[in-house]
Amino acid sequence: MVDSRPRAEPVVELPPAAVLRTLGAACGLDLGSFRPAHVARTIDRAVERLHLAGPEAVARAVRADPAVRARLRRAIAVSTSGMWRDPEQFELLDRLLHAEGRPRRPLRVWSLGASDGSELCSVALLLGRRDALTGAFLLGSDLLPENVALARERRAERLDPAAQAIVRFEQRDVTTSAPTGSWDVVLCRNVLIHLSPDARRATLDHAVGALAPGGLLLLGRSERLLRDGRRGLDDAGPNAYRRVA
Repeated sequence: MVDSRPRAEPVVELPPAAVLRTLGAACGLDLGSFRPAHVARTIDRAVERLHLAGPEAVARAVRADPAVRARLRRAIAVSTSGMWRDPEQFELLDRLLHAEGRPRRPLRVWSLGASDGSELCSVALLLGRRDALTGAFLLGSDLLPENVALARERRAERLDPAAQAIVRFEQRDVTTSAPTGSWDVVLCRNVLIHLSPDARRATLDHAVGALAPGGLLLLGRSERLLRDGRRGLDDAGPNAYRRVA
């Protein structure tokens, strides 16, 4: 199990199930995969921002206006990122990857919920500082194809050719699948906190299952694994876990 409970927040009522299905279809998203309170708050903000009568009107606006649709999709999927976000976690990752006794081999890194690619570009820069780019492979997965396109564009802006060559982005629903192969590092930061319980469990299954023996899983600052749900992982640092089984 993962403890990703947010701080106390006001109760927000979800629209009726039929309205949610209509809005989800208009957005092209399975709203049931996201935490209900997050979905409700996002819809309420859209109603207020657009000066609409209610969720049904939001669905109509989404169908009529591509810009409204794009903004709501990104808001629901929480497409928020930034270079070196939570820098202490990158410092921890650097220490763990280059600890004495750790095998020196090209790294495979998977980033879930890659958004605009900032997280993975930061990792590429981190590896570049250590002269560890040769043979490495960094893959970012995101639910939204528009995020994937943006990540590919920004990769060219942020990285030199050597780093660009090892960074790839793909569209993937990480609640339903993981890429093939095993990974030395899986970054699942600030993803689980926004998902429904079932989607959270499925995503964590994919993240842990993708880890190579000895591989590292990093969660967000507000996410941690409970003792009864470690799934063969040991503590490796704050919000960081190492696969031992």
